[in-house]
Amino acid sequence: MLDHIEPWANYANRSSTISQGRVTLIAAFADLVHFRSGFASYELAEIFEAPEDEGENDACRDLVRLNAEILAGKFIAGDIDTFARPMNGGEITPIKSENWEIDDPIPRFATGAFNHDNWADPLAPLTHRIFVDSQQFDRWLAALKPPGVLTTRQVEAIVDPKVRAIRSVARHMASNDDALKDENEDRHPIVADRAGLGPELLNVKEVAKLISLSRSSVYAKVAAGKFPTQLKLDESARWSKSEVMAWINEQAAKRGS
Repeated sequence: MLDHIEPWANYANRSSTISQGRVTLIAAFADLVHFRSGFASYELAEIFEAPEDEGENDACRDLVRLNAEILAGKFIAGDIDTFARPMNGGEITPIKSENWEIDDPIPRFATGAFNHDNWADPLAPLTHRIFVDSQQFDRWLAALKPPGVLTTRQVEAIVDPKVRAIRSVARHMASNDDALKDENEDRHPIVADRAGLGPELLNVKEVAKLISLSRSSVYAKVAAGKFPTQLKLDESARWSKSEVMAWINEQAAKRGS
């Protein structure tokens, strides 16, 4: 019997484990984190492997922990039912809501499993996978509103005229860059974007390389309202290249002011 699962490993390749009317805790939590914080499931391992820094790395972990506490709270309240199934298969049984009354839910979310008999001991050998009622979870997730109305970045631009002016200059510089690019493309036609539809989009790896930060740092800046927000495309996140370039110009303008 498998009694050890490397924390967050199953998020890199979403578990194919199935159960009628239920989804794995791994799948449910990955959807929640992606919706609320923008982290792709495969990035969770990187987030928790990053060193403590009292900055962006810790901020990313805190966001994930907050999501775990929110979902565990729904389990405790009995709003979403959870179930246990022995490793490798067997009879599935409900998990009592009081079995979610634990100090730290992160170990369960990291592995998607727990010890059925010693449920309060995070170090006990894993005996059961955890499943979530799919209809209850989907109804709850569908009813959630995106967190926040204004980001910190937006509020800064409203209350600080200098910040607003710097960003206006940055957008103007980006627009000029785009105009020059269009002029060059008229002379030497090239494909402006990969899909031929709308602005060029960048994935998180490309954004991280462009601004010389780690992927987790990019997401931390987004969560803190200090970087352009991403577009959600199914399981993927994409950024408008023009918005990223405007942000880069904005940072350069700040240093020069």
